[in-house]
Amino acid sequence: MSVDVPDFDVYLKEHVPQELSVTDQILIVTWDDGQVSHYPFLWLREYSPDAGTFNAITREQNIAVADMPAELNIADAVINPDGSVQINWQPENLNSRYHPGWLRAHDPMKPRANFELPQRRAWIAKDLVSPPTFCGSLIDEAEEFSAWLGAIQTKGVGLIEGLPIDPGTLEDVINRIGPIRTSNFGRLFDVELKSQTNSNAYTSQPLSAHTDLSTREYQPGLQFFFCMENSVTGGETILTDGLAIAEKIRIDHPDEYRFLVEQPIPFVNTDADSEYRYEVPILETDHRGKIVTVRFTYWLRAPMTGDMKTLDQCYRALRLFHHYADHQDYQLTFALKPGDLLGVDNRRILHGRTGFSPDVGHRWLRGCYMEREELESRLRILDRQKRMRSA
Repeated sequence: MSVDVPDFDVYLKEHVPQELSVTDQILIVTWDDGQVSHYPFLWLREYSPDAGTFNAITREQNIAVADMPAELNIADAVINPDGSVQINWQPENLNSRYHPGWLRAHDPMKPRANFELPQRRAWIAKDLVSPPTFCGSLIDEAEEFSAWLGAIQTKGVGLIEGLPIDPGTLEDVINRIGPIRTSNFGRLFDVELKSQTNSNAYTSQPLSAHTDLSTREYQPGLQFFFCMENSVTGGETILTDGLAIAEKIRIDHPDEYRFLVEQPIPFVNTDADSEYRYEVPILETDHRGKIVTVRFTYWLRAPMTGDMKTLDQCYRALRLFHHYADHQDYQLTFALKPGDLLGVDNRRILHGRTGFSPDVGHRWLRGCYMEREELESRLRILDRQKRMRSA
């Protein structure tokens, strides 16, 4: 059984082909709005939606490029009445039918995604007086849920308020995004005072702005805190946007910025039955030079090694990063209420808290980790479902 398109998405026929021509192993499509698209033979053949090439159930390819004929030719190419492009491939004598919406969206030189993730936008204290907040009684609705996830994607933080105060609430909400990531703290963990503890989080002391689990090769992308109880004096949540800090340092302190993106820093977390180590720059960038991870669990740094110049550069850069991370101009400070669920991008947003008295009241947050790509996937699916409903 063939499929209309080689994926699970929905493509509108906003434009249809008007003319086809073949030259130098390329199919040239002229569209009704004048756009001209070029599709190499091998590219087209690889994405033929026929039953032999694509599995109709999984929408994954059955064959590899190496399985296709080395010499491909188009014996015939026509535009069907519905706007699809019909191609007869030789020497296979294979007929492939390409959806016009899919072809247009995947033009190799002018791709146009059905949905693009919201762009991340850095913020400082004057830009964000409170976390983007959403209604717990509406969070089961796709629109409110999508808006919450979108806030975490763009601002790195989103808060749901008014959820049922129940130990199972966190898992109920987070499972709608994707799989929870287990760590050495377990699948779910409770942040509250503990007499025997393996983390500063389980004390009443203040915590400066930091990210969690910098010792891991792949630092968890998301962290969620659900407030079960908060009757202490103090214990306010602190958030700082690592992207804003990085940009400030890049502009005003280029030498320190270069150190932060180039010099590996050793992180280590030792416990009675585990020891995690990883060495990587505090600011990790992708192939475009954009920052993808801020890694700053300050109490989990191993002793730095290197010559005297390297050590001096390290401490100057760390002091500078701490200065901005803990500066009131960059921090958002607020108290979580019972029933609040806070989501933060743990590879971008630094979090902390003010200290509180251990003798009066009780502060209990239930937490978990998740990969950032799970949120990105869920945003794409929510948008796809919305387009399906309106198609």
